[in-house]
Amino acid sequence: MRSRERVRRALRGEPVDRPAVAYLFLGGARHVLGRMGARMATVYRDADEIAEAQVVAAEMFGHDAGMVPWGCLTVEAEAFGCSLEWHEDYYPRVAGRPLQETRDLSLLPDPDPSRSGRMPLVLEALTRLRERSGEDLFVVAMVVSPFLVAAELRGMSELLADLVTDPPFADALLDHVTEGTARYVRAILATGAADAIMFENAGACREMMGPHHLERFVMPRERRLLEAARREAPGVFLIEHNCSRTPYFEEILALDVDGVSFAYGDVRGIAERHGWDCHATHASTNACLDRFCLRPRETGRPIAWIGNVDNTRIMLEAGPGEVEREARACIESARGWPFVLSTSCEIPFKAPPENIRALARAAHAGP
Repeated sequence: MRSRERVRRALRGEPVDRPAVAYLFLGGARHVLGRMGARMATVYRDADEIAEAQVVAAEMFGHDAGMVPWGCLTVEAEAFGCSLEWHEDYYPRVAGRPLQETRDLSLLPDPDPSRSGRMPLVLEALTRLRERSGEDLFVVAMVVSPFLVAAELRGMSELLADLVTDPPFADALLDHVTEGTARYVRAILATGAADAIMFENAGACREMMGPHHLERFVMPRERRLLEAARREAPGVFLIEHNCSRTPYFEEILALDVDGVSFAYGDVRGIAERHGWDCHATHASTNACLDRFCLRPRETGRPIAWIGNVDNTRIMLEAGPGEVEREARACIESARGWPFVLSTSCEIPFKAPPENIRALARAAHAGP
């Protein structure tokens, strides 16, 4: 079975020859870029090199899915007017925010995916990766959700204050960002290169806001973006990724998505609400610790679960044997449900390459 078909079938809960393995962002980037003889700042400005990095990573680590853009969360923010600072060996970061000290929305451009910032670069890189990988990689496009883009334009503290002190401005800002991001999503889908879009939605978490503000400001825009993607390309998988420690599980699960990727969670709360005891389930391998592990629902439309090997303590600090044991525990806990093995979030750049390869070994051991 080729990788592209394997991931598709795994996300639908259909039989596969072995568990599928997804690669988030550019995990282990130091090793990938070292193999290429390149630096992050050079590669990230070249569509061919972005695609090449994902192909090289798949050859090195044996996963079934690649992602464009990597782990950069500033593509949309740059297109909406943020200035960036660039780094030789890490992702660019926001250096200037157009709304840091003002609520003047006329300062924001209306992004055109064909020419704004690095949006055209992402579209070209997706096309090149599809051409390079053929059926050997399931290609995922990554999009930052409107709330997080708005937070980059305004500043997170300022935006959270706006939700309380100036709701009409917050609404107008989020609507503007949602419209522009929807254009970007449609342009991604128009390439025909993406098998899935993964939406980074870490703002939907309890440490940021209460449920009232979540439903008032965040989720309506997320639903609007998902609806636009679903209308444009019904056959493309939609995935929510939330790497916060206290995500709004139920609200995210209620979205029209095909898969979810959580990094952390309240293990005790999960047991009380869902009857799923992570510690008891993984007692034989001591795998679960205090991260997210949740058996898919037995009712309603099945949603695939993507994960959930700890991306820091295990991948960075443990040995390959422990990585493989935890990966096997995740596979066992998801038996019979739509599931793709992966890490909880991006693998650190300097994680040992043998740890990253251990994920593939666990998957190749079979269902």
